[in-house]
Amino acid sequence: CILYTIFWRNIMDFFRKHMKTIFWITLLGFLLATFAYFGAGGILTKGIDTVATVNSKKISYTEFSKQVDRIVENQRAQRENSQLTDEEIRQIKTGVLQDMVSEEAFHLMALEYGLDTTDNEVRAYLQQIPQFQKNGHFDHMTYFQALRYGLKMSPEDFEKSRKRALTVDKLRYLIYLESKVTDKEAEYEYLRRNGNLKNWLKEKDKFIETLQGEKRVRLFNQFVNILQQKIKIKDYLVKFEQQ
Repeated sequence: CILYTIFWRNIMDFFRKHMKTIFWITLLGFLLATFAYFGAGGILTKGIDTVATVNSKKISYTEFSKQVDRIVENQRAQRENSQLTDEEIRQIKTGVLQDMVSEEAFHLMALEYGLDTTDNEVRAYLQQIPQFQKNGHFDHMTYFQALRYGLKMSPEDFEKSRKRALTVDKLRYLIYLESKVTDKEAEYEYLRRNGNLKNWLKEKDKFIETLQGEKRVRLFNQFVNILQQKIKIKDYLVKFEQQ
C-alpha cells in the first residue's frame, strides 16, 4: 500500500530527527507516578526471574541484567583511569528498568490500538543503520559482528527488541501527529491572545511552534492519564538487590 509506505517513511524521518529528546519528560513522570503508586511486591509471587511486571507481562531480570552489563561495560571502556561509582551503577540500573517498563507499557497500548510491525519493516529499519553498512550498503557480516562484539546480542534477540520498539514508535508518532496545528488555528489563537494581527506574519513561525508544543504537552498528559488507568506496574528490583 503506497499510503502505508509513505506513513512508515514519515515515521522513520521523524524519529531520526527527534529520537533523543521526545517523550522522555512525560515518560519519566508516568514511571515515577506508577512506581510510587504500585510499589514493590514479593518476588516469589511473580517468578524468581521477574524484575518488574507491566499488567500481566513480566520483565526478565536476566534480560535486565544483560542490558545493565552492556551499558556498564561501555561506560568503563570510555574511562581510562576511573571506575564507575556505586551511585553511577545504581543510576544505570534505574534507567534501564525505566526504559524497559516504559517500552512494555507503550507496547501494550500500541497493540490495543491495533498497531504492529512486520518483519519486512524491521529489515528496512536495519538496512538504514550506518553501523550495519559497508560501502554504503547493508552488510550481513558487519551486522553480525556489530551485534556480537558491540551489543553482545544475537540477531534474533536484537530484531525482536527492534520490532517492539518500532511498534512503540508508531504509537508515539501518531500522538505527535495529533499535535499538529494548522495556520488557520494558529492565526485564530494568536488573535485571541493578542487582540490583533499586527505582528502575525513576523511572529507566525515561532508562535506555531509554541502552540504545537503546548498542544503536545496536553496530548501527552492525556495519554499518560490513560496509561495510568490501564497499566499496573510492580517493581521488584529492590528485592533482588537485597538478596
